[in-house]
Amino acid sequence: PKITIITIVKNGLPLVEHTIESVVAQTYKNLEYIIIDGCSTDGTIDTIKSYESRISKWISENDKGIADAFNKGLSYSSGDYLQYLNADDALSSPSAIAQIAEKIVELEFPTLIYGDCNILDRDTDKILCRTEINFSINELRLGRMPTHPSMFAKRSYFQKYGNFDTQFNIAMDYDWLLRGAREERINRVPVLVTNVRTGGVSMLDRGHVIKEILIALKKNGYVNSIWGELILRGYFAVRTSIKTILKSLGLYKEYMYHGR
Repeated sequence: PKITIITIVKNGLPLVEHTIESVVAQTYKNLEYIIIDGCSTDGTIDTIKSYESRISKWISENDKGIADAFNKGLSYSSGDYLQYLNADDALSSPSAIAQIAEKIVELEFPTLIYGDCNILDRDTDKILCRTEINFSINELRLGRMPTHPSMFAKRSYFQKYGNFDTQFNIAMDYDWLLRGAREERINRVPVLVTNVRTGGVSMLDRGHVIKEILIALKKNGYVNSIWGELILRGYFAVRTSIKTILKSLGLYKEYMYHGR
């Protein structure tokens, strides 16, 4: 299969160079790499230009947010499968895409396929844990999904369920997954795909993330009553309280990345 990797970025130095290097180092040849830059002013564009001969397509222009930039990348893509690789993350090894492509064929071209990722401390680059998330609808209802930088979507998923919804500022990938999760074949494979750093946009404002999760669940028919919404709000409130307590005790990272 032809695989398209899309990176969106705005003022991504210094980490974006590591992202780009991890893609251009891939041994898999049937690969397309697209970068969507949001008019960076910190030298990111110069970094992109230095790899220009090894990038399939890149643009730099204003956008209306993450979902809009995701959709731009999709519009320029031609791959059979698409991966969205964040500008502060990286592929785990030069053979990561080759391993995924092999599994795609072995599993007879599933609609969605995902592997594992290492979670790295943003400040030290220390590996905190390796995620091994087994997908389930029940977990998805609670706002838990495989990390999107380790997921590959067949083009037909977008054709059937549409692009990313620009009403979402953060949870656009969650909303997108909810649309087809009950119908499509989703396979996890034991392949280490990406190194993902802590401190991403979804961690900056958890209150807003929870709000968008609830909007997405209602929009896609997973929550159909006031009672169901109240139960979920209570669940998120308890999780937020536990997080606050653990942070105050200096135990949050231990719980999140070692004790789960």
